[in-house]
Amino acid sequence: MLLLFLPPLYSQSPALFDYDRSVPFQYQQELIRTDAHVEIAGAGIQTPSGKLNLLVVRPRIKGPFPAIIYQHGGGTSMLTYLAEAELLARAGALSLILDAPAVDPKRKPLSSMTAVELRDYNAAIVICERRAIDYLESLPAVDRTRIAYVGHSYGGITGGVLVGIEPRIRAFVLIGAVARYSRHVAESRADLWVEWRQRTPGDLLAESLRQLRPVDPDQYIDAARHGPVLLQCGNFDFENREPCTALFAAASSPKEVRWYDTDHEFANLEATIDRIKFLEEQLRLKPIRKELDRLVTAPRKQATPSKVQ
Repeated sequence: MLLLFLPPLYSQSPALFDYDRSVPFQYQQELIRTDAHVEIAGAGIQTPSGKLNLLVVRPRIKGPFPAIIYQHGGGTSMLTYLAEAELLARAGALSLILDAPAVDPKRKPLSSMTAVELRDYNAAIVICERRAIDYLESLPAVDRTRIAYVGHSYGGITGGVLVGIEPRIRAFVLIGAVARYSRHVAESRADLWVEWRQRTPGDLLAESLRQLRPVDPDQYIDAARHGPVLLQCGNFDFENREPCTALFAAASSPKEVRWYDTDHEFANLEATIDRIKFLEEQLRLKPIRKELDRLVTAPRKQATPSKVQ
């Protein structure tokens, strides 16, 4: 295993995550399904780097209601959190499930990017997430004081940055995240990062990894003031066990860490329920237990397929 312990050569770099907020949203949507309680739409908004695709899952009640931004991780998709968002909509919350970064047909594969391009790629994801907050704040039905963020894997990494730079978020759930993205790139046994390191000459590798430091979560998650942070870590997520522990150690309070018998995919019912209950408390939702009981006793039976693009 490659071990490179990089000193904190960079201070926090909020300018890296600045963007033009005057870009029109140009919101477009196509309704996928609606019932008495929930409406689901495929949608898109413009960001400075292109079109951001998202799923919108909204409760069919009168606002103002709280909102949640979901960012999936690598190897998963927006659909990973659709069922969870539907349940939360029944409890009174709107969810935006993002497919960040924004669409860019000219973007290189990650394994072919330079360190600076990787840094800017991660920064672009953070900007997409901030842009989603802008959009939520433009909606009269959303309560601006009750916005939460849930991110898995790279969504947890960018969420760690948001802890330090985005005061508009009330609460954070970071799933399978790490303290240092730069160290993950340096040590991961995943084919993607092995290939990236092989493309980087040995004498340049340390400097390349230093160029990634400005997007490392531990640079931001120790901010003096932020909303409560729940870290969800996997006992069988072997490569990320120590980095998830390190992220918790780096975070300032209020914070909590919970461990689950799962791998990096986090297909774990206990983790899902814990996350939902945390959001219920932080966003002051209707009791989730009632909605879970309703799913068991009166499940929705769909006789025809939903309209999916």
